[in-house]
Amino acid sequence: MKSVDPGILSKSVCFSFTPSELAKKLYFYPTWCGHYYCDENYFMKRPTYPALLVVFIREGTMHVEYRNKSFDAKKGDVILLDCTEPHYYQATNGLEFLYIHFDGSNSHEICQHILEQIGPLVQQDSNVLIGRALYNIVEFYAHDGIESMIQSSMRIYQILEYLLTPNKFKIQNETPIDKTIHYIKNNIGKNIDLEKLSNLANMSPYYYAHCFKQQTGFSPIEYVINTRIDKAKILLVRTNDPVEEIAYELGYASSNSFINIFVKRTGMSPRQYRRLHQSS
Repeated sequence: MKSVDPGILSKSVCFSFTPSELAKKLYFYPTWCGHYYCDENYFMKRPTYPALLVVFIREGTMHVEYRNKSFDAKKGDVILLDCTEPHYYQATNGLEFLYIHFDGSNSHEICQHILEQIGPLVQQDSNVLIGRALYNIVEFYAHDGIESMIQSSMRIYQILEYLLTPNKFKIQNETPIDKTIHYIKNNIGKNIDLEKLSNLANMSPYYYAHCFKQQTGFSPIEYVINTRIDKAKILLVRTNDPVEEIAYELGYASSNSFINIFVKRTGMSPRQYRRLHQSS
């Protein structure tokens, strides 16, 4: 479909979608997508719009005003906007970009999380993958592609993954946090405290705890406890070791302390968990 908005050149294409009620309830879904070539007459200014927006700049510059800040996105940059907030963007002559408007279950919450982490102007190595994903989406619909609701949702989720975990898609040296995570997993039966972990990371305890939670979503000690519980679940299901031995293997001073925290985390005792998950 051709757009008739001012400033959008004739070779541009766009596609609109009407989601089903099931898609609205369960999935991410596109509402618009397109590949635009623009002159300086193209702009968009809205106090609110229901969908989210991801843009990849292929050529030229797009001026953006969002959250009381302004910036110029250039070739290779990605823009992420929650359009329920006031927004304005305008083309310079020669602008070419790919975009998708989307919505769906918890998509706005994820978008807000990403905006808090990296902001609306994204300049990461994974941008090229986002551009490729958007190009593939537009080409798919340009050739009358048909796919299921979950396939459309997965395309959008892939873009969000590129935004959230750019380092996953390039070779990177182990970070200090990664180093301590490996230590926790390999030494789960030992006494592990914040001081030991921060020393391994060569950080102050406060800064280490902040960085650890930012990367994992847990405090270091919560992560240690969760790792012990996860290991306990495996031992309970895949071995017949007594609960007392499992508690000792995981570094607990007594079986009672292990049982108490296992119940608190899972809602059942270790023996109940074993009966539920082991085959007869």
